[in-house]
Amino acid sequence: MGLVFQQFLEAPAVYVCSSCRAHLARASDVVSRGFQGRLGRAYLVEAVVNERLGGSEDRVLMTGLHTVCDLYCRRCDEMVGWKYIRAHDRAQQYKEGRYVLEQSQLLVVEQQTASPPNIDRVLARFMGDIGIRPDSPATAASQ
Repeated sequence: MGLVFQQFLEAPAVYVCSSCRAHLARASDVVSRGFQGRLGRAYLVEAVVNERLGGSEDRVLMTGLHTVCDLYCRRCDEMVGWKYIRAHDRAQQYKEGRYVLEQSQLLVVEQQTASPPNIDRVLARFMGDIGIRPDSPATAASQ
């Protein structure tokens, strides 16, 4: 099969595949937590990474006829949900292009996000690394 390249998400909370822990979606990308999947509760999300889509097919779901593709984890090939390609009912068109992730196929991972470095400290360290002291004539001339 070869190498499987993964995308890693930087966010305070990330949904990962329960089988292999590959990142799938940011918790902040959840549009609705009130969806029903094949296996129970599910989330409607805006964007997904590390995915593989199956073939498209028409399915009659709880809200009517939709064209969908099954959604698989690219790393372990576990089915984790589906993608809405087309909603045949105008009231359901907000789902088009979005994904449903089965809650039972996910784990949530809380991540430490590093605060951005202070630019003054970064600049002072850089200047020290290249041999310029903050009180040297080179820095005084540039001010």
